[in-house]
Amino acid sequence: TLSGSMKFLRLNKIFLDNRCFRCQLKANGDNENSGGRRLQTFQALLRLSSLIPIFLLIFLVDLSAQQSLQSSGSQGARNISKISAPLPSTFNEALPKYISFQLGSPILRTSEHIGGELLLAPSLDGISIITDNIKVNAKETNLIIEALVFLPNSSPADPFSISAQLDSLGLIFNQFSSLEGIQYWSASRKIMRTLYVESYRIDNPKSRNRISDPSTASKLKTLLSKPMYLHQKDQTFDAIIFEVHCSITDSAFLMTNNNVTPVRMIGIPVLPENGLRTGFFAAPSPNGILLYFVTSIQSPSIARDRVFESASNKALALLHWFIEKASSQKLIDPVTLPWNFDDLPVDVRVSAIPNKK
Repeated sequence: TLSGSMKFLRLNKIFLDNRCFRCQLKANGDNENSGGRRLQTFQALLRLSSLIPIFLLIFLVDLSAQQSLQSSGSQGARNISKISAPLPSTFNEALPKYISFQLGSPILRTSEHIGGELLLAPSLDGISIITDNIKVNAKETNLIIEALVFLPNSSPADPFSISAQLDSLGLIFNQFSSLEGIQYWSASRKIMRTLYVESYRIDNPKSRNRISDPSTASKLKTLLSKPMYLHQKDQTFDAIIFEVHCSITDSAFLMTNNNVTPVRMIGIPVLPENGLRTGFFAAPSPNGILLYFVTSIQSPSIARDRVFESASNKALALLHWFIEKASSQKLIDPVTLPWNFDDLPVDVRVSAIPNKK
């Protein structure tokens, strides 16, 4: 860290000052008696020994800070909100047969698997747009991450307007710049880290001029008929350009995005175009929002661990981002989710379709 570097430089300067001091003692000692040399050497040792408590103090402070960072991502991470009211019948009927959001059960279901079919997609109108975008580039070696979450709303607007809800959802998902600086839990470093250091809308992949996000529903609707483009950069890979498609049906908001530039690490291609595909599906109701998220990551030929590392935690970070934005607009109640995928309870994770051979 910057503060750690500054402390090192200050200590290094003190050390060098002491070293020069000792050298000077030696030079002066050649012209003095042995008693004087012993006295000055003793004084130099006293000065050097005074640094020991400083080193110990800095070590303990840094250790305490590191432990605080580590605990910030895991303290209370196992807490997860529970279903407190029945889901609308439309949502219940659309759930996969092996998924049940019973009263008292967690609001979230997740799945992380290599290849295979999608496990959590609800059978609601428009969902095929999301699933087809994933299936078109399906490979048995792809890492697939899914999340299905019901986000309750105990105080819906009166009267409730589904069109107004859809407009609000569309605007939230289209605030590309609001993703810049969001945090995720790094599984390897055991700390919270910034996910996107850059995130903003651009005019097209060629000129890449930054443009503003839509501020009103009417401005958003003028963009829905054509592809949009997103520039993003994290702390591992070079900047990536995504092509984004959004649509609003009578009952849901949908978004798909695919990388239209290769994913590179220090200039070396890691994933090809369309090697990273993501979809969001949000269906509002007076009782809350049913949200489905899916991402498919092609297995890279090199740096596989770097590509797949913390991928599920980054997906959770996107859920946290959406929950914060939606709850601030009173579209849903504030809820609690973990930051670390490994902290999810067993009953939240779906690894395969039960009883399917």
